[in-house]
Amino acid sequence: QWREILSTARTRHGLGFAESGHARSDPIIDQNCASGHVHTFYGPQEFHPNTSYEDIISTPPKFSTSPFVENQSLYWHPSIYEVTDNGDGTETFTRVNNLESSPYYRWDNSVSPKTEAFPPRFRLIAASSDSGANNGGETGENMFTECCQVVNGEEDCISWNRLEFPTQTCDFLGIALAMPTCWNGELGDTNDHKNHMAYTLNGEVAGECPSSHPRRLPQVQLFVRIPNYKGGKYQLSDGNTEFHFDFFNGWQEGKLQQIIDNCSPQEQEIGDYNPVSTNTCI
Repeated sequence: QWREILSTARTRHGLGFAESGHARSDPIIDQNCASGHVHTFYGPQEFHPNTSYEDIISTPPKFSTSPFVENQSLYWHPSIYEVTDNGDGTETFTRVNNLESSPYYRWDNSVSPKTEAFPPRFRLIAASSDSGANNGGETGENMFTECCQVVNGEEDCISWNRLEFPTQTCDFLGIALAMPTCWNGELGDTNDHKNHMAYTLNGEVAGECPSSHPRRLPQVQLFVRIPNYKGGKYQLSDGNTEFHFDFFNGWQEGKLQQIIDNCSPQEQEIGDYNPVSTNTCI
């Protein structure tokens, strides 16, 4: 049976990562120059282009939005902008600044190869347009958007298997993408930062890995939440209709492997992705 932990949020509705900042910076793509578009970062307030693994793992807790000192990983995605029609042929773009993020980790210890923790200096860019991303996941794909109303403490949601900015209001809009899990052993620092990872053959966490990527790492789903979503027109800072996020591993060395090997999260129904339970493994 697969296992998952809510490594950076107490429950789906509880404490997660607040934004640590917004900047035209991309520490994976370019360590010297500004990025072509603005990114929103979560975790350490270390997102200069030349930010290193040593920088993020040594971040003092007061300079990080991570609720867990053991995990100073850095996560980022293109910033989200509200687009307002000015009525004169021009538009105003206003960055959305009240985002919340919860990175969820999951793995299955019953299958082979066994899941390994992310090694130091590991990094990855995952995109909804990647090969294999459209298979598996909780909605049949590894990408979804949901518009949720909270009624008597319960969520009533409609969802799409793509990035969607609906015109209607939502108590919150959730955007989620799960990264691939099969690994070829490289760190992602010298290639295109993507092809060292691949989705399983059926897109599911416990699925078979392709022979080109025979090792297995935990799956990270980045869940981004816009509370009190107003509806209307929105777009990403890069202008794309596909969503992507960047992950720079900043786990305390040995801690994530300890959790993978020994953690027994609260049981939940098969197919549930986001556990509504308190993580007691860290």
